Amino acid sequence: MTTAIKVYNPFSLYEKALKTIEKSGIRPTKQRRILAKILFDKGNRHVSAEELFYDVKKEDRKISMATVYNTLKQFTTLGLIKEVVVDQNKSLYCTNNKSHYHLYIEDEGKIVDIPTKNVNLDIPSIPACLQLHNIDIIVRIRTLKDKN
Repeated sequence: MTTAIKVYNPFSLYEKALKTIEKSGIRPTKQRRILAKILFDKGNRHVSAEELFYDVKKEDRKISMATVYNTLKQFTTLGLIKEVVVDQNKSLYCTNNKSHYHLYIEDEGKIVDIPTKNVNLDIPSIPACLQLHNIDIIVRIRTLKDKN
């Protein structure tokens, strides 16, 4: 039985995340590395803490739900991921760091990226003593249901 050899890619999202963690002064613990690998190895995606915890369990890893939440908070603070608050009881985490907005399909609990070029914003002028930090847009939609 042969196993595929994984080639080291210094430009992968996972490797970039590890470098950011190391530069920040936060220790790249085994749990943080595992969570970063699960988060970033599949490319850009949106995941809840519960989904990430389930992915950890599927890989037969031992990481507590509290560690998942704490690590997501740390990764958000470092700018590795973006927290998308879809309602007062639910947040999803987005691994896409490029500027974009979100389309939230409420009845499916799914979220889709909207490129910023597809949204026209007319932002009022900001006083000189303030600085624009971020703009979050979540467009909420529902699927059409059969009325029969």
